[in-house]
Amino acid sequence: MLRISQTYAQIGIQTQNDRLQLHTTQPKLNIHQEHVQVELESELPRVRIDQYQCFAEAGLKNNIDLLKEAAQLAQQQSMQYTAEIASDGDRLAAIENNGDAIVEIAERDAYPEKEFNIDTIPKSRPKIEVIGNLEISFKPGGVQYNAVPGKVENNTNPGQVNIYMRQWPSIIFQYIGKNVDTRI
Repeated sequence: MLRISQTYAQIGIQTQNDRLQLHTTQPKLNIHQEHVQVELESELPRVRIDQYQCFAEAGLKNNIDLLKEAAQLAQQQSMQYTAEIASDGDRLAAIENNGDAIVEIAERDAYPEKEFNIDTIPKSRPKIEVIGNLEISFKPGGVQYNAVPGKVENNTNPGQVNIYMRQWPSIIFQYIGKNVDTRI
């Protein structure tokens, strides 16, 4: 009788998982801002209205202007009267002209001609002056920044698979018993 015993092969597998380690540094952003500066300088507005010319046209003048106008009018009228008297004297002296000079002069002086006119006052507009100012000055602002980018560092350990023979195969043949045929 023959006995066969067999040992099967066994494979051993040893694994090591892969590892991934990440280390991050956050990005940084530094911002410095200069604000806009605005400066205002203002003088409150004042309105100056000069109505003197309007009142002067209505006959409401100050003393100096009234005296100047009266003096000018008096000079003009005296010159006109002097010219009229001289003209009348020349006319009376010219007897050779047939006419009645005394009657004509008397009639002229008795009924002087007058011109009538309709007018409106004031003729001029008031002078309006606005005094005051507004000055605006500004200094522009700005933005300064410094950016430091972030970093990502990685450390990887790759995985490993280690295969080995845990048990080697074998076959054993044994003869059991005493019956051996030795004939040939």
